[in-house]
Amino acid sequence: MKGKKLFILILTVVMVISALLSGCSNTKTSSKDSNKNTSSNNTSTNSKQMKTLSLYIGDSTQSPIDFTKTPVGQKLAELTGVNLQVSYVVGTDEETKATLMVTGGDLPDIVVTHNAYQIFRNANDLIPLDDLIDKYGTNIKRWYSPQDLNKMRDPKDGHIYYLTPARKSAYYYPYSGFYLPLEVLRDAGWPKKLTLDQYFSIIEDYVKKHPTYNGQPVIGFTADTDNWRIFTLTGVPSYLAGNANTGDVWVDDNNKAHPFAISQWAHDYYKKLNEEWNKGILDKQMFTRNYDSYKALIASGRLLGFYDQRWDIQDAINSLEQQKLYDRVPFALPVTFPGVTKEDYNSINITGTTPGMSITKSCKDPVAAIKFLDAMCSDEALKLENWGIEGKDYTVKDGKMYMTPEQLNQYKDSSYTQKEGVGLYWEFPHPDAGAKLADGNFASPQDSPEYVASVYKPYEKEVLDAYHLTNLSEMMAPPLDTPYGFVYDISIPDSEQQIKIANQKASDLTRKYVAQMIPAKPDQFESIWKQYVSEMQKAKYDLEVPYIQQQIDWRIQHWGTK
Repeated sequence: MKGKKLFILILTVVMVISALLSGCSNTKTSSKDSNKNTSSNNTSTNSKQMKTLSLYIGDSTQSPIDFTKTPVGQKLAELTGVNLQVSYVVGTDEETKATLMVTGGDLPDIVVTHNAYQIFRNANDLIPLDDLIDKYGTNIKRWYSPQDLNKMRDPKDGHIYYLTPARKSAYYYPYSGFYLPLEVLRDAGWPKKLTLDQYFSIIEDYVKKHPTYNGQPVIGFTADTDNWRIFTLTGVPSYLAGNANTGDVWVDDNNKAHPFAISQWAHDYYKKLNEEWNKGILDKQMFTRNYDSYKALIASGRLLGFYDQRWDIQDAINSLEQQKLYDRVPFALPVTFPGVTKEDYNSINITGTTPGMSITKSCKDPVAAIKFLDAMCSDEALKLENWGIEGKDYTVKDGKMYMTPEQLNQYKDSSYTQKEGVGLYWEFPHPDAGAKLADGNFASPQDSPEYVASVYKPYEKEVLDAYHLTNLSEMMAPPLDTPYGFVYDISIPDSEQQIKIANQKASDLTRKYVAQMIPAKPDQFESIWKQYVSEMQKAKYDLEVPYIQQQIDWRIQHWGTK
């Protein structure tokens, strides 16, 4: 009898365990979407335990959106088996936050260092990625060639400490330029390449005819001087001379670097701004506005001119469109000094060395972190990141991915994409523009024929027709492809303290003196300029040039590119 009871008890236990296992199995495999997203590179993790990784995005240009809470973000978590805990830099001072993190030891598993890369690197808080990429980076190596990876190697020890998000891009708009609203272009008879004097003449003429907009005074010209964004003022002289954006130096045809902070170009640009200030054309709050105020001024429609890079003003353009103030949307033009025959406002278009995602020494499972980054480069993840959810954000017919007109409208609506989680993964490793997935579809919908055909809104098509263009980026010369990259991403290491001190002094002096010489009375400009030049020379403002030249030469030698 006891044996029979024991048998029944054992049988019952076995049945219960079997039922539990069956239930677990059904839970893991019943999701249609999970089965659909099974990766050929084993990125499906339905049978694996979810991991948690912390990610800090120290890029103050990115909107602080928690994409992990979006529908796309949740599906990516299912696909990769990783729950991300995301935090962003608050404000614009990336370096201060980085310093606090380094000194306090409060490091995430993965960090986007952005402008503060050298702070993390000098503290030895980043781990080398070479071996991890070799062993686990199947998808990463698919999109990043050996030459691309070479560009990210640290000149000091030859290791890779980050995966750059700076890839070759699809341009539908000029990368940068001197902006004027649509209505001003139309009123001026659709001007093309302009000299600096011609540009301001157009502004002056328009202000005389239309001194107010919506009951407020029209402002002829301003610059964003908030924190590091003052480059929109101090970097312009080199552009006016026909050079590409290579930071604090310009690089000649022989790949030699030269400073321009106290050049004749800088003198002539600031002198012109001084003249326009005294004519009442410049923004009187130019040196006190913060970034939000600057964008709000553009979005108000009463600002005419400024120099900037499009990514920096996209929010303001979106606001103007939402207000249906299409005539006030600004368009970029190439502006140069007289006699300059070339221009490079479309900048440089190569896989660059801008720091991206790094794994910190605090990460307890670097293998899991690199596997996650690799999984985010898989075809299945890229479809989610860039296209969204099938049937909702895009359609598939006969194996071809495309967006219906309704889905295209969704995709172009930033409020929708932020809520859905589409296109919020710029900081992650990703392919170049135009790349195709294994099934022949584009990795990004922005390369698809239907997207390209729908890029431009009616008010933009007016500009295209007026200038006889098919792409607004054609307002400028094509982007350069250089053997040395961007140059502005060459960081000065802590070992070069004299250079860092000189750079900081020069930066502080420039900020101080441009805020004096531009608003000065006309007869005071030259004396302030001379004082500025003298102080810059004393501060050894160009001490960094030999180091930058050394790095340019190193890149040309080691990158394995032309």
